[in-house]
Amino acid sequence: MKNIEDIEMQKIIQFAEKFYATLDFAHNIEHGKRVVKLAKKIMIEEGGNPSLVEAGAYLHQFHDNLEDVKHFIQTLNIDNQLKNDLYKIVVECRPQKINNTSSIESKIVFDADSLEVLCPYGMIRELFCNIKSRNKDWNTSVKDTINVQNQFKSKLMTSTAKRMIDDDFEIIQKFWNTYSKWENI
Repeated sequence: MKNIEDIEMQKIIQFAEKFYATLDFAHNIEHGKRVVKLAKKIMIEEGGNPSLVEAGAYLHQFHDNLEDVKHFIQTLNIDNQLKNDLYKIVVECRPQKINNTSSIESKIVFDADSLEVLCPYGMIRELFCNIKSRNKDWNTSVKDTINVQNQFKSKLMTSTAKRMIDDDFEIIQKFWNTYSKWENI
């Protein structure tokens, strides 16, 4: 298994940190670091190339800036196959792109990012992002948060991530059902 050397990993982290600094409060470097931690946790049970998972997790937020990340990846002093695999992880880190034929590394990074939307912390983060950064009204923010959570939950790829969120997501669904009951009084 080919790995990304430490010096190249530091370049990846620095590149990601600069990018996260340009994003909103909900997609800052803390979000990136949380995705990395979750990805490493999932990888313990699911396997995969540790350096690809870590690098992919740091770069996952470039999913809407693919040309920028593609150019950056080409500058790295790593094996061409690793470059291709790393780019594919970023591309597939969207619910519309991930699928059963994706690499285990892509699945792990996608699931780690998904857990950031699905957990209680992520639910609040998504709701506030909708209001503050996306300038959505309250009702739209709530509706869109619920929809995004359901979309990401339905696309989870690893049994580890599904198990990690299962009980908590049930509580979140009960919360939204209770919210709806009180909202409609």
